[in-house]
Formats: sequence, C-alpha cells, structure tokens
Amino acid sequence: MEPRIDVHLLTLNEPVEWREACIASLDGAPIQLHVLPGIPGRIGEARAAGYAQGTLPLLSFVDPDDLYEASAFTHLADALDACPQAVMAYTDEALTDEAGRDIAVRRLAYSRWQHANSASHVHGLIVMRRSAVQAVLKETTDINNFADWLLTLLVAMRGGVLYLPIVGRHWRQYPQQSHRTGGDPDAVRRTRHTLGQASNLWR
Repeated sequence: MEPRIDVHLLTLNEPVEWREACIASLDGAPIQLHVLPGIPGRIGEARAAGYAQGTLPLLSFVDPDDLYEASAFTHLADALDACPQAVMAYTDEALTDEAGRDIAVRRLAYSRWQHANSASHVHGLIVMRRSAVQAVLKETTDINNFADWLLTLLVAMRGGVLYLPIVGRHWRQYPQQSHRTGGDPDAVRRTRHTLGQASNLWR
C-alpha cells in the first residue's frame, strides 16, 4: 500500500509491550511510520522533530501507549483529499483500561468552543496537512504537556476541520499518564493568549 501520511511515534518510558502493540495495530495503514526518542519535559520540541520526518503532504502522530484502527487513516486521508479547504480531520476515540480493553466511546463532534476550552476535545486520531503544520509549528516547540492542543488549535485557524464519527484511537487509561501527573499552567495561559490574539479568525 502506498504511504499517504507521515506518522511519528515518540518513545519514552512506556512498557515495551505497549509500544509493540501500538505499532502492530498500525499494520495495513497507508502510513510511513517514523519512530523517534522523546525528550523528557519537552514534548513540543520532540513533536517538531517528528513532524519534520518524511515529505508526504499529510501528517499525524501516534502515542506508544495507545492502540489505533489502521483503516481510520485511510478514511481520514480520503476525507482531506475530498475537501481541499480542510486542514485537519479527526475521529472519535474509545477509552480503554490499562490492559487495553475498551470501556466507552467518546463522541467528539467538532465544536470550536470546546476545542478552545478542552485539551481532550480534538483527541482521537488526528491527520493534518503538512503545509498547515509547518506554518504554525514554531509556536509550540517550547511547550510540554499541551503542545498537541495548541498545535491543533493553530492549525484549525487556517482552514476547515473535518470530524469522522468512527473510532480511530483507543486511549489507554492508567495512573502515570502525563495529564494525570501534573499539568502546565503556563502552557494553558499561553494557549489562551494565542487564542485571544487570533479570536477574530474564529468568528
């Protein structure tokens, strides 16, 4: 299958079996996978290195502690191909327990207000246009926990957002998740400030 999306995976301190299961779940997806080491406390910088990999026009990332639906990558790429004015497409996600068993599905139909106010709103499998990511990536490289949130907000300001009501990501829940072990108030304030500066683009 011809790759359509450059996808990066940042390794850190996750169990090896989780990472292997994540990579196995991608089998059959139309992607070029790039595995890179994470940088503790510097997610934005590590993500930037990941997004720099490859030359395909679409970009995504996967987290090594989660599982994915390989077919969802095709659906997202098709949706973006069919809608040139869109810059990002994403799916629903299922919450799983620590063993990877599904608990519930989060339905995440797009809302600008919810996106601006919740880091977990656009949180399923996300595919973005490389051109849109490159235009705003420098704004997120020095942020840690909320780098993904700020990036998707900035990308969304540049065009349409497509929502596919299918499960693309199985989000593993466990006590050591970064959002459970400490937030980043400065990053939240910076995200709010960025939104305030660009609020006219959202009207």
